[in-house]
Amino acid sequence: MAAVALLCCTGASSDEAVEANLEVVGRWRLEAAGVYDDLTVVGTTMVVAVEGCDGSVQIVDGGDPAKPKVVASIPLPVGATAIDLDSVNVVSEGFTGDLLTVAFAPCAGGAPTSVGHFDITDPANPRSVGQRDGGTSMSIAQRPDGRVLAVRATAGGVAIDDLGDPRNPFEYATWAPPTPTGGCGPTAAELYEDGERAVAVVAGGVYDLDLIEPTRPSASESAAGAGGRHVGILALGNRTIAVVAEDGTCPPSDPRLRVLRLGRGEAPADEVPLRYAGVGAPGRLVASGGYAYVTWGGAGLRVVDFAEVRPRTVAQFVPVEAAVVAVGLLPQHVVVSDANQGLIVLERPDEGGGRATFWTQFVDLLPYLGGAVFLTAALLVPKMLASRAGATVRMPVPGAEPLRRRRRA
Repeated sequence: MAAVALLCCTGASSDEAVEANLEVVGRWRLEAAGVYDDLTVVGTTMVVAVEGCDGSVQIVDGGDPAKPKVVASIPLPVGATAIDLDSVNVVSEGFTGDLLTVAFAPCAGGAPTSVGHFDITDPANPRSVGQRDGGTSMSIAQRPDGRVLAVRATAGGVAIDDLGDPRNPFEYATWAPPTPTGGCGPTAAELYEDGERAVAVVAGGVYDLDLIEPTRPSASESAAGAGGRHVGILALGNRTIAVVAEDGTCPPSDPRLRVLRLGRGEAPADEVPLRYAGVGAPGRLVASGGYAYVTWGGAGLRVVDFAEVRPRTVAQFVPVEAAVVAVGLLPQHVVVSDANQGLIVLERPDEGGGRATFWTQFVDLLPYLGGAVFLTAALLVPKMLASRAGATVRMPVPGAEPLRRRRRA
């Protein structure tokens, strides 16, 4: 009965009512009109790609979220555009500072050509420090053992690079699915926060890659069906999930967030996907705590809480004539890239979570609660039985006392 009551108190609901809208804190836009695309944030530095053969990668100082300002520009190779960005703060023997990676592809379309690595520790003075072969998506992370890993999704699978010294990057290994089934859409790969595993969406399946030894990447069976180009990973209290944005251009034909439960050595297992009525389709996303911040094109930005029993939208931002294409997280704010309006800095919702945190902690405590109940029973039951037995021995026998009196007489 207590468990049922606690479940009811979590507020699980199938409705998608938005509890809060995110307020605008600041804006930035180039003087000349431009089409804005992918976005990455490291510390308080925001980096946004501006599409086109005469495009660039703009570096914006977000130290004052109300007044973001451009401090530098990285020109793109001739005839190329930036299709994916990622960044991370690195502390290694070969490099210490903020590292930016940019994946380049031809302006007119075609296979990715290269990936450039840039030192943006001083945002006003970015420096090119290395280059690798191309990929459709990039993800970088520093591991607990100090190594800096990058995964590049390619047409054939996933390449794993070492970026401990980005001036001399080298490839640990490449991984390809054992039985490719042919998939729809581009490949994508996303590292776990600790860099020891990665989720790959490639060749008709979703794989959970083990990168503990990056020279020998491995994966169990896949979850069939891969049509998403953007992935987020959330480590919740009682499980880890991957969220894959599927825009509806691949089967199934309706835009949705595909949700898969992850487990080491196990094939990803599908959970109930999220579908929303209305315009737009899910695109780039970032994960933090129990929340996924998901761009939704004409429907703006949705913040989805996955720590609840049923995922639900907890906040949303929809600018006028919305075309939200990318999202990143400042320490205390959210920043989105709108294709036509530039960067918009928003209030960041509280990720501490009220009901979501309570439910996650409750689920995590269940094994301990069961153990506590067992130990309590093991200690108290014998004492209760002994006490009962003692009470029975001391019970007076009818007629005994008068008999003893008669003998003394």
